[in-house]
Amino acid sequence: MSDKLKIKENHPFYGRHHSENTKLLISKPGVLNPMYGRTHTDKTKELIRLSKKRYDKGVSLYDLSGNLIKSFDFASDLANYLKISKVTVSKYLNKGLIYKGEFHFKINS
Repeated sequence: MSDKLKIKENHPFYGRHHSENTKLLISKPGVLNPMYGRTHTDKTKELIRLSKKRYDKGVSLYDLSGNLIKSFDFASDLANYLKISKVTVSKYLNKGLIYKGEFHFKINS
């Protein structure tokens, strides 16, 4: 069945659209939403953050001489430190590029 549905034209919902009423029912607005009026605890937020960790041992910021400037547990922390996008950090990490002619990002091993 999954091979059959890999061709999008074979999907039973192909070419059809949900009505506005159905979209409202699916979205569960307001009191119908199970999280309505609730917030995650700090502990839960940290567990969610850890589950999304891409680089297990963290990332580091080096100068061009290879001197360690600072290490971070998350690439997003490095992004916040430099006030840049997480996407930018990932691009420079994965391609081994030099950021602004000053810094080099490395995945900790």
